[in-house]
Amino acid sequence: MSLPPLNLTLSTSSPSFHPTITLHLQHPSSSSIPSSCNLRAELSLKLPDEVLLDPDELEDKFAGSAISSYTLRSTEGKGRVKVDIERPSFELDHEDKDSVIIDLEISTPQAYATIVQGRDMTPGELKEVNVEIPLHGRYLAPTEEGERAMLFPKEMRGEWKCKIDPLTTAHLPLISHTSIYITLPTGKHSHQPYVEIITPIAIWYGWGWLVYKIFNLRSRISYRKADMVKDKKDL
Repeated sequence: MSLPPLNLTLSTSSPSFHPTITLHLQHPSSSSIPSSCNLRAELSLKLPDEVLLDPDELEDKFAGSAISSYTLRSTEGKGRVKVDIERPSFELDHEDKDSVIIDLEISTPQAYATIVQGRDMTPGELKEVNVEIPLHGRYLAPTEEGERAMLFPKEMRGEWKCKIDPLTTAHLPLISHTSIYITLPTGKHSHQPYVEIITPIAIWYGWGWLVYKIFNLRSRISYRKADMVKDKKDL
């Protein structure tokens, strides 16, 4: 028995530098799943250059969730990806650039599913599995609007599989889904003169504060040493 295609929708949190994408996987009906099948979903999402994934955060976020395993890889086939968190994304055309892909294996136990009430389905049948993916926006070039919207994901592939099937994301079919846009804040061109003035002032102020604290600490240490020497002489 062949499994039905993987159907899902996406939603996003309110615009910010740290948006969260939620995948809503529509669980197939029990009649379309073999009785011996331990159902799982395999997904591959290609990320736009404007956002990144923090591997350490994913490790904590996915622990105990429906995601049983995940990997980050490069479209150029360089193996595991080392994420440069500080790199900005100033180029508008990223078609020829290397992209990051996240591969997910999603289990479908009862504990991770949302049971939708009021539908024509068998008792306890799983209807939807939700998975949250935390993202981080890169520093973007200023715009007049102060924000930029980008399509997410650039590409998505996936399908339902039984647990006995070998895990592979090499030839997953494309998924037709409703595209969503992520809005990230940017600076404004009109703010640039103020930024050029305030930034060096803030740097020099911070440097001066550190120098003041260092000399203040040294003065207190010297004063305490002098008091200790005086106390010894008095004895």
